[in-house]
Amino acid sequence: MNRRGFTLIEVMIVLAILAGLIVVGAPRLFKKQTNIRATTRQFMALTKDVRNKARIYNSTYRLVINLDGDKAGTYWVERASGPTPIDPDAAEKERERLKNKSKDEDGPPPKFAIDTSVLKKEAHLPDGFRFTQVETMSAKDPITTGTAYIHFFAEGFVEASAIQIAGGNNLTWTLVFNPLTGQADIIEKAQSLKDIQR
Repeated sequence: MNRRGFTLIEVMIVLAILAGLIVVGAPRLFKKQTNIRATTRQFMALTKDVRNKARIYNSTYRLVINLDGDKAGTYWVERASGPTPIDPDAAEKERERLKNKSKDEDGPPPKFAIDTSVLKKEAHLPDGFRFTQVETMSAKDPITTGTAYIHFFAEGFVEASAIQIAGGNNLTWTLVFNPLTGQADIIEKAQSLKDIQR
């Protein structure tokens, strides 16, 4: 009976190949994880700054998030001239108007204008990242297309909301904003605002 096992050299060659694959593949996996962590933390710092500006200037600010196609990773900050209550129906109508607006069409003057004191211009998520969904208390359904708004009020409150940011390798993290403290928490998976509030 001929029983042949592996020699020590064959085992060492297999281990060397496996080690090489780990050395090449692991940094790429951890880099994606690090990138999404850095992106969400940077976004949290921005929202903290927006909340502070709203309190200092006694105005309503809003973070505008674009979820459309190749612009799905852009965002900017807008400011109202003073404290402005949010009407969910009016916000929905504004979203629809912006989605269907032609360039020649004039409408009522907007309540909000771009504020360059927080962000100098429209900002972009890093390459490979995009906003996939935004949920707010004022929207009836999760927003997956068009423009979404998260409001920051002069009293220091923030509209209860959840932002999903996706990267490569099916990595999706959720930023959840506490309406009373204005603090954002990171959840390392796609999570619905309704599920979080249960």
